[in-house]
Amino acid sequence: MTLIVLTSSRGAPGVTTTALALALLWPRPSVLLEADVSGSSSVAAGYLRGTLGPQRGLINLAVAHRANTLGPESVREQAVALTDDESRWLVPALASADQVGSLTAELWYRVGATLTAVSRAGTDVIVDAGRAGAVNGPEPLLRHADLVLLVLRTSLDAVVSARARVGQLRGAVADSVPGVDALGLLLVGDGRPHRAGDVSKAVGLPVIATVSYDEANAQVLSHGAPRSRRFDTSPLVRSIRSAADEIQRAAASRRAHLAPPLRVEGEDEEHVGVRRSE
Repeated sequence: MTLIVLTSSRGAPGVTTTALALALLWPRPSVLLEADVSGSSSVAAGYLRGTLGPQRGLINLAVAHRANTLGPESVREQAVALTDDESRWLVPALASADQVGSLTAELWYRVGATLTAVSRAGTDVIVDAGRAGAVNGPEPLLRHADLVLLVLRTSLDAVVSARARVGQLRGAVADSVPGVDALGLLLVGDGRPHRAGDVSKAVGLPVIATVSYDEANAQVLSHGAPRSRRFDTSPLVRSIRSAADEIQRAAASRRAHLAPPLRVEGEDEEHVGVRRSE
């Protein structure tokens, strides 16, 4: 039961490609919500090669919200399968920037609550929130996230831009727990040119995970380019698998600090937890 949000402080650091890769390689069933309000689905245009029509997507969640029917079933109705085994799903973004006026703060908060319910039902959720600070953007949704990851490359200008967004993002995420922050960094291209530790210190946030800079294989996801025979063992795929593990551990650690198991005095350690009714 995990809800992860990916966002950026500036354009094109690889948020959508990283979010899609995580959704496809996540170890449990997953749904990717494209919450970028720029207008049009990057996943539909790229990875799915323009094969989706406009019938399903984010705008219909707004319609359900206005009708007071928004719930987990709404997400399922608007999702399209990303894989043949139907364990990976996509809720596409707006079909047009003209629809952005329908995305109110109240809607985003309700979408966040709905996605939490989806994750608790067994399908983990990954949200591509696009650039932070966008008008009518999904910031209210961030309060429901287990973890919010600011995606950036390691160039100096990217680091400066990320540092300028930290205060705004801290105000949007849920209250932090000492030592277990809800907000962290996901770096694309560690060491190109700056290392993770230096970026973390400069931005003031922990690095939760890193992803390899692998442009050729990233184009399989971003542009629907043909897969090479080595795609599944590429630096991109291997780093995404590792990143997924690190992200899950960070999210689980935060949940454990927020809701630690109930300890019953005198109970054996292996039986620590909430007792079931006899």
